[in-house]
Amino acid sequence: MLPNVQHLTALAPMQDVTDLAFMRVLARIGSLPDVFVTAYFRSTPTTCAIAENNLRCIRENETGVPILAQLAGAEAAPLIRDAEWLMQLPVAGINLNAGCPAPLVNRHGAGAGLLRDLPALQAAVQGLRACVPAGQFSIKFRTGWESPAELPAILDIIRAASPDYAMLHGRTRKDLYRPGTVSTQAVCRAVQYLPCPVLGNGDICTLEQAQHWLTHISPAGVMIGRGAVRNPYIFRQIKGGPAPTADEMKHYYRVLAEETDRILHTKRTPAGHCNRMKKYLAYCYADFTPEQEYALRRCTDIDSMLRILCG
Repeated sequence: MLPNVQHLTALAPMQDVTDLAFMRVLARIGSLPDVFVTAYFRSTPTTCAIAENNLRCIRENETGVPILAQLAGAEAAPLIRDAEWLMQLPVAGINLNAGCPAPLVNRHGAGAGLLRDLPALQAAVQGLRACVPAGQFSIKFRTGWESPAELPAILDIIRAASPDYAMLHGRTRKDLYRPGTVSTQAVCRAVQYLPCPVLGNGDICTLEQAQHWLTHISPAGVMIGRGAVRNPYIFRQIKGGPAPTADEMKHYYRVLAEETDRILHTKRTPAGHCNRMKKYLAYCYADFTPEQEYALRRCTDIDSMLRILCG
């Protein structure tokens, strides 16, 4: 079950980014959302890709924040099989991924690929609703495959399945993550039509944007991914805390280096540690000068990287 709060905040799942290391960072800097969502476990008829990194997010989550296990698949039966297995773990519920735009995932009908096969989407949400306990089933989806005009039919299927929560990324799959393509009107439509709480998602990067969404677009809550990697203090801000200082941002980078080192453990090499850090820094480069970005992209040891990040 998810917390009963006025404005729910969720960390959006991002493959290899919003991982256990990042969850621990948010706990250490005192800026936690109300719920985490794992990156997707891939369900197929023959197997579930039990990603070790995702399992660690569930099994080693010491933050006290509930976590949803996300599944991506094209067929109901494997999704039900894997949901039943995951519910034996300490998860707050199951989240169906109907939004990932990755071509490899979509090619097999999973993620946003479900939005171009509405009978498959219907079978998936109905099947998961039947096997997941009340209060524990949610779906993350986009406004359509090619056009927001597809949204009404998608909403009809979701409404009929009665999920407990819905998370809508206000773009079509065709939009990918292009700036300026988020349709807040589509999110508002979903909020008005679906009886369950709807969390809005898409290019929420500042406190002002989050407050606008919570006031005018998705009052039940917001889901933030890239914006939280760039400014991890945004969850603290939404809950009434202060904006981060320059020193706090430097502290964030140091803690991130420590937690990525902790995750990599014996597999770490200096270059490998830097490459892991760059997965997060890709969303932060806008805050640095071109010269700093150039140097960060070419770092091969963590001490040099931290000198650039923290001065």
